[in-house]
Amino acid sequence: MSMDGRFIFNLGKELDQELKSGRIQKIYQLSKTDFLFIVRTPGKTRQLYISLSTSLTRIHLTELEYDKPDNPGGFCMLLRKYLEGGFITDIGSVNNDRIVGLGIENHNDIGDLVEYKVYMEILGRYANLILVDAQNKIIDAYKHVSPFEDKDRTIERGATYQLPEDGKLNPDDINAINNFFENHKELVSKDLVRNIRGFSPLLADHFLEIAKNTDFHPLDLFTMLMNQTPKPTLAHDNDKTQFYYLDVFPNLDKINFDSISKLLDAYFSVAGRLERNRQISKHLIQFVKRELDRNKNKLEKLANDLDRANKADIYRIKGNIILEHQNDISKGSSEYTAFSYETNMDVQIALDQLLSPIQNANQYFRKYRKYRNSLSHINEQIRLTKTEIEYFSLLQAQIDNASPNDLEEIKQELIDLSYLRKHSSKTRRKQPNYEAFIDQTGIEILLGKNNLQNEYLTHKLARSNEWWFHVQGHHGAHVVAKSETDLTETTIRTAANLAACYSAAKMSASVPVDYTRIKYVKKVPGTPGSFVTYTNQKTIYIDPDCEAIATMTKKRK
Repeated sequence: MSMDGRFIFNLGKELDQELKSGRIQKIYQLSKTDFLFIVRTPGKTRQLYISLSTSLTRIHLTELEYDKPDNPGGFCMLLRKYLEGGFITDIGSVNNDRIVGLGIENHNDIGDLVEYKVYMEILGRYANLILVDAQNKIIDAYKHVSPFEDKDRTIERGATYQLPEDGKLNPDDINAINNFFENHKELVSKDLVRNIRGFSPLLADHFLEIAKNTDFHPLDLFTMLMNQTPKPTLAHDNDKTQFYYLDVFPNLDKINFDSISKLLDAYFSVAGRLERNRQISKHLIQFVKRELDRNKNKLEKLANDLDRANKADIYRIKGNIILEHQNDISKGSSEYTAFSYETNMDVQIALDQLLSPIQNANQYFRKYRKYRNSLSHINEQIRLTKTEIEYFSLLQAQIDNASPNDLEEIKQELIDLSYLRKHSSKTRRKQPNYEAFIDQTGIEILLGKNNLQNEYLTHKLARSNEWWFHVQGHHGAHVVAKSETDLTETTIRTAANLAACYSAAKMSASVPVDYTRIKYVKKVPGTPGSFVTYTNQKTIYIDPDCEAIATMTKKRK
């Protein structure tokens, strides 16, 4: 466990130094479990990231940019009511445990200055955010715990907030710690973890490794370790990445950071984005997959129908044979075989024993007309079903690269096309949330990551002589270089790299990217999505470098 009590203790000191006396300007809910506090400190605006995700629980300052959805949940609205406009009086770890406490002063509804406290409990699947008043009464919590669920603690509105009790020694109680060492001469890692609060196996192993190689008395070593200056470290061991507030990773490839927040920002940047998208897009992903599977099954059934329709002539042949040989067929026969000059072979014909030969012939003629007439309908259904499969495959690829706002646009697109039910909303539709970059030569490059953005960039925003980029033969982003003159190699490679990294071919090498003027790009009529045809294109082959995108200059729209 990297984020143990000692980690949180040092993180709390860092946050207190950076945010104390800061004013909470705005609180956003980035996903179901993730919140972003915008805090104005003297001369600088800071972002405090809080995640209650069971697998990625954390709190830290962040310098990354995040989409800020317009639909906060009820708990976020409550935090806004009590905390926005308030000043942070203190931040720090509580009881040397994995709990961070934020003290906040703010004015209540009648203008009186009151104190609030926010407790963030970084306890894995029990992670919680709890707002209490000056009397330590719970105003509300992200997760509620009723008296029937936990006999030790109740987390409900109006209940008194109590810290979780673990029965461990507080590391600040030096006498108790000294007695522990006196009574445990042969220490193992589990002894430290089970008895001293804040010790994880990672820290315990580090402590014992130093003890083994030095002559320090255990209490002296403990005191030295507790007061050691943080050295935030990210270490790589094959496919495993670890982090800690101290460098406890000998003989591993590692990176040191100036602050614990920067360490956490680096570690969680990718995993956190994927987790936020997973929460937001869970139902969207399920819907798209369900539609894909449904259409693939439908296509398989249509293929069988087409096969039967293409064999309709056999029914006509059987009807003709029955008429030609009706005098040779006895009434009540269940089968008749005769030679057909059309097929140049014997044809076996099943007969209804209750019908006359002419009636059996008419049955075969009716089947023939039915399947012959259905051919055009089946072929049209196959065309439409293939279009649906192509469309939902495109959405599936777009969801993989989507931000929360991109996902909202994909959802809106499905509502507009009547795939999803429309929910009543008074929110005015915004301009699509495309991204804009400036390359090294100063050219603006626009990136569309879903159909609404692609449609807007290619067919509305871009001018006819500007340049359009798209990966050849794969689903992907529309990229527009805002220049009407010939492009430099730098701009071509930059735009092509964006197109490759936001495509289904991003993990491939030597990806072909086509580029042409906007005037040569035409929308495919009668199809959902952003499918186009284009001419007069050139092709560049590029090895996608998706890490380079993070260093590109973004333009504020």
